[in-house]
Amino acid sequence: MKSGKIFINLILVVVAGLLLIIIFSSRNGAATKIIKGVVNNTETSGREMYASTLLNHFDGEPTWNPQTENNTYSQPLIAGQAGMLVELNSGDILFSKNADERRPIASLVKIMTTVVALEHKNIDSKVFITLDAAHVGENSMGISSGETYTLEELLYGMILHSGNDAAYAIAEVVAGDSDRFVDWMNFKAEELGLQNTYFADPSGLDDGSYSTSADLVKLTRYAMKNPEFRKIVGTVEKEIFSTDEHKYIYLYNQTNLLTTYPGVAGVKTGFTEEAGLSLVTYAANGGKEVVGVVLNSIDRKGDMILMLDHGFETLGINVGHGLL
Repeated sequence: MKSGKIFINLILVVVAGLLLIIIFSSRNGAATKIIKGVVNNTETSGREMYASTLLNHFDGEPTWNPQTENNTYSQPLIAGQAGMLVELNSGDILFSKNADERRPIASLVKIMTTVVALEHKNIDSKVFITLDAAHVGENSMGISSGETYTLEELLYGMILHSGNDAAYAIAEVVAGDSDRFVDWMNFKAEELGLQNTYFADPSGLDDGSYSTSADLVKLTRYAMKNPEFRKIVGTVEKEIFSTDEHKYIYLYNQTNLLTTYPGVAGVKTGFTEEAGLSLVTYAANGGKEVVGVVLNSIDRKGDMILMLDHGFETLGINVGHGLL
């Protein structure tokens, strides 16, 4: 009899232990189990597959900072360290993650470079290319010292090819030298109330520049009021035909969602090792316009697609695509 009671007690202990393990696992691994369970289903959607791949890039469970307005409590999981999406005209927040966290922004700097240039110089102004500007490294428009372009042509080269050479050539002609131009960029940031933004150079090569998703949304909303800015950042390809003053250059914008996501019409990408992959995007569908920012991501396009889908759905608009 005694051995029978011992056996029963052992069984009860084992069962209790198993129940504790199940409860603990369900509480601490719920997000992972849900996503992986969906992925194992044969009906798995592209968006669910994308979500499952993100699990490999987080320590522990994925975390984000949900808000409480405009359906942001149900916002999607993104890989980017920070992001924000707002309705362009009202400024209503549709998505927010670490939106006030300062981060290096790489070539997103060029949004402000374009704003300052357009507000201080006629777009048809002639720009002589100096040796210093032509030799700026990394991404290049392909200009050469001694050539002359219009400011408009250089703006296309700076935005579409993210040309650092074009950025410095623009800074030199607009302000006289790049240091003074950077001062003007920071003056403009102060004027716009970008309290967590600082610019160290006109191109974004210097990782001393920083901003936040919220500030970049505010800057882009302001920039999109300028029709010249809208035209340039929304251009897929541009031919600069040869003249007596410069060579032929073909420019193609292949790093945004301009030709893939419905309604996307700009704005700019950025990347350095310090800043990671970053993206600012403008899109319009169903009479609604949105601006989104993703900072330091492993997949800026995928993140932006999730954010745009969520934002337009929140606004009552279903955007059909098969991107994820």
